Amino acid sequence: MRKLKYSVLLVALFAVTISVNAQQETTISNYWSHMNVINPAYVGSDGMTNWKSTIRSQWTGISDAPETQLFSFSSPVGKNVGLGMSIVNDEVFIEKNTYVAFDFSYKLNMSNNAQLYLGLKAAAQFYSVDTANLQTFNLLSDPALESKNTSYPNMGLGFLYVQDKFYLSLSAPRILNTERISVDESIATMATDKPHMYLSSGYRFELNPLWDLTPSFLMSKVENVPVLYDVNLLVSYNDMLDFGVTYRNAETFGATFSIDVSDSLTVGYSYETSSRTLLSTEWNTSEIYIGFSIPYRNKRGQVIDGSTE
Repeated sequence: MRKLKYSVLLVALFAVTISVNAQQETTISNYWSHMNVINPAYVGSDGMTNWKSTIRSQWTGISDAPETQLFSFSSPVGKNVGLGMSIVNDEVFIEKNTYVAFDFSYKLNMSNNAQLYLGLKAAAQFYSVDTANLQTFNLLSDPALESKNTSYPNMGLGFLYVQDKFYLSLSAPRILNTERISVDESIATMATDKPHMYLSSGYRFELNPLWDLTPSFLMSKVENVPVLYDVNLLVSYNDMLDFGVTYRNAETFGATFSIDVSDSLTVGYSYETSSRTLLSTEWNTSEIYIGFSIPYRNKRGQVIDGSTE
């Protein structure tokens, strides 16, 4: 009975999410670790070659709740050029959505301590609905419940301005407004993807030689949907230990912790919960993060310093 209750709740929640949020893109707690997913201008901007991965389990008290696996790579490939890629896989109930993107950035030196990065993203999205696990009371096959598979291209654009310890990011990672309508054996299906705009900014304060404090925010906007924003405060100790707190205006609070296990390897954990009493028990969310980073060296073996640190 408990499982049935959760299944009904998830289906109802999923239907409301589609109608209200209009294909809201993936949300993660430690988004700053995968900024090239949001903004292609970030690839290569820190002068490091990065491999990063996050696994997110959402609403852990509900069966078949959303799961996200995210991988990103970025690196400079020269003095002013950066390349990267990202793979985002979202699964919820019978739906699976995989997004694969390749990123390019170019750096323009505005002054000795200010840079402007221009980014382009080329992507493909793969969407499927597997109805094989649905249980119905009808002994006959319902053609409206057939499994569906589709794919389509997309593209993105981004800008990143960095000056000393300040950054400003503006991007639209999926700018194509794609409406897909098909009729197959008298069955009509439609899906709409609308462009999302992202604005982010932050500043790192050096409190003393060991402690840093970085307030930041991330805002996203899509047509006919209220603005979604995260407000974050990250405390860093000796560039090896980070602790952050987050508030999202979807009545969500979160905490993030990460530690540098070695000069190259970082591991982290994030936890989210809802401030709404009826949801706080079942809607808790966890993320596990692993990152591997090494300084980029040019053909002469020289380290290319980044400008976002």
